Amino acid sequence: MSPSFSGLPSGHQTMLLAHRAMVNDLPRIAGAASRLAESPNTARAAALSGYIDRVHTLIVHHHGGEDGFLWPRLRSLGADESAIVLLTGEHEELDKFLADWSRVARELGTDGGVAAELARITTDVHARIVAHTEDEESELLARLAPVLDDAVWKGFETHMRKTAPLWTLRFMPAWLLSVAAPDELGGVPALPIARLFRGWLARAQRAALG
Repeated sequence: MSPSFSGLPSGHQTMLLAHRAMVNDLPRIAGAASRLAESPNTARAAALSGYIDRVHTLIVHHHGGEDGFLWPRLRSLGADESAIVLLTGEHEELDKFLADWSRVARELGTDGGVAAELARITTDVHARIVAHTEDEESELLARLAPVLDDAVWKGFETHMRKTAPLWTLRFMPAWLLSVAAPDELGGVPALPIARLFRGWLARAQRAALG
């Protein structure tokens, strides 16, 4: 049986919430893009483009932290190499689709064709993110588990905090809080900040996603 959410190190909990936030947002973004394809709206297009830029940055930073810190650290501790190869390979493949997604989002305006393309590629990115996060969460509890301990997770948390763009300090905690159950708040970093900015995030999401 997998350990309960609350029994996991805080860094592991935060990772699970980040995965959930990504998986939760992408269909909403695809839906907003589809509606723009049918009914162009300059203000909504600008808000959606800006919101995608933030979510894209968070996903890229998340993967960069794993590739630049977590996987090398686990490899140095003797982690199962095949598990690391699997996950890094999935990141490399995802990077191509994330780059296209970001590019199309930046082109979003009053052209319904661009919005339709954004909806299509967002749906594709969502399917790939779902598959990858399922693999990653499984490997963290299976082949990678023997070398994962509190010190590794604490180091990963510190690395992610130090390398995050400054604006994420108000967006990321509120973003994770928006998908956390009441008994999962241990995975929300800077919980007071998350609560302070959750209204701001909700307004940004309404502007972008409807």
